[in-house]
Amino acid sequence: MFVLGHLGVGSRLLFGWRARLPALWLYLGCLLPDVIDKPLFYLFGPTPLISGTRTFGHTALFLLAWVLLALLLRRPWSTALAAGIATHFLLDVAGEMVSAPDPESSIWLAIFFPAFGVRFPVAHFATILEHLEISAQSGYVLAGELVGGAILLSAWWRGRRRSAG
Repeated sequence: MFVLGHLGVGSRLLFGWRARLPALWLYLGCLLPDVIDKPLFYLFGPTPLISGTRTFGHTALFLLAWVLLALLLRRPWSTALAAGIATHFLLDVAGEMVSAPDPESSIWLAIFFPAFGVRFPVAHFATILEHLEISAQSGYVLAGELVGGAILLSAWWRGRRRSAG
């Protein structure tokens, strides 16, 4: 779980480019891989294929499809969605570098699916509560949530001040 981190930090990874993208679509892109994959696991998993919370939405094929769609459509919403998905991947990979999990739960299994076989990373939890408990013990997740929340709060405050003044 990394909602505030993906929204706050993820949206800021685009620096000046972010201001030219529709915020709603960017935020959706920042969360879309998890919006797809987490319900799949919590509702239908574990199965031989859906063995964790990083499945189809966390594949390079998924990202590539959105990038190609954005290039074809040339619409701000499609570009924002693709950019948000890219930042999601970047933050997940950074988290992987910090935590160095066992090979069976590696994000690389999802990103390079199906190059390493028709399998996805295995979760070390079975329920959303267990997932939250494990996430709450991660310094990377906690720091990301605090920084992401502060970024979002600051952006909201600045926007509120602009609209009032």
